Amino acid sequence: MHDDLLSIGAVARASGLPVSALRYYDAAAVLRPAHVDPVTGYRWYTSAQVRTARLVAALRQAGLPVPDLVTVLAAPEGAQAVLDRHRRRLEEDLVAARAHLDAAGEILRQPGRCTVTASDLVGAVAAVRHAVGGDDAEWPGLAGVLLHLDGTALRLVGCDRFRVAVATVPVRQASGPQIRVVAPLALLDEIASADLPDVGPVALAPDRLDVLGRVGEPLAAAYPDYEALLPPRASRAATVASGELVDTVARADDVVAVRLDGGRVELAPPRARDTLGYSRSFLLDAVRAARAEHVALALDDERSALSVSPAGRPHDVEFLMPVLLRR
Repeated sequence: MHDDLLSIGAVARASGLPVSALRYYDAAAVLRPAHVDPVTGYRWYTSAQVRTARLVAALRQAGLPVPDLVTVLAAPEGAQAVLDRHRRRLEEDLVAARAHLDAAGEILRQPGRCTVTASDLVGAVAAVRHAVGGDDAEWPGLAGVLLHLDGTALRLVGCDRFRVAVATVPVRQASGPQIRVVAPLALLDEIASADLPDVGPVALAPDRLDVLGRVGEPLAAAYPDYEALLPPRASRAATVASGELVDTVARADDVVAVRLDGGRVELAPPRARDTLGYSRSFLLDAVRAARAEHVALALDDERSALSVSPAGRPHDVEFLMPVLLRR
């Protein structure tokens, strides 16, 4: 019965219109099928309607509104005027869109600004530099230090996948957007060894760094969301003298077990039943980088990350991921 008709699926394949679109254009009286099976409701089309379906597909992909589409199909002799009007509308929209994109780009290029004390910034660089990673194909940004200006503080972050060090620099006169950029180590090392003013400006933009008068370019690389890496509030914590802790760790094996119980710290070789330990060298790095008489140690029960922070400065912290001793 339908030898001379094409199924809706065949028309969809020939025209590039989805079956759902053909059903929509049927309901909208744009492209009615030649025959609808009264029992199944299945739609059938003539071969001539394939050309119409292709025309509908091309015009809709060009964004022609459905009322104009109906006008073109009903009166093809006047189609050119409709298409010319739509072309002008598209060109006007493109000009407006370009202007909006230019304005957005200008906003995105605006730097975040603040004023910092040079000694605070240099100290923060020293506190995180040891934790900076090397070449990492997945996260090349780990080869630098993340500078995160959030309007209230400037945070410096170093990460090598096994530890995350965060140091906070108080800021004044913060203005502009919140911004995160990755500073190359060479620039920060230059700043740390330079003769700096006591207080100076910092301006961070996606394509330019101006830190205490030293100018450079950020690394063109993404940096992991370090805030998502930070463990939740720890349930076990203790404070210990840094010198005592360094002496104990220095005599330890490469991997140590850390136990915090009732405010007391125990560092010892892993026992037979221990499944997790911590790198002795990483722990030494973290304690020394804290540059404080006492450090606070805390264990995150959820991920077993060990945090080390200067006593009284909880926003300056290093998180050490555990070493799996056995499964």
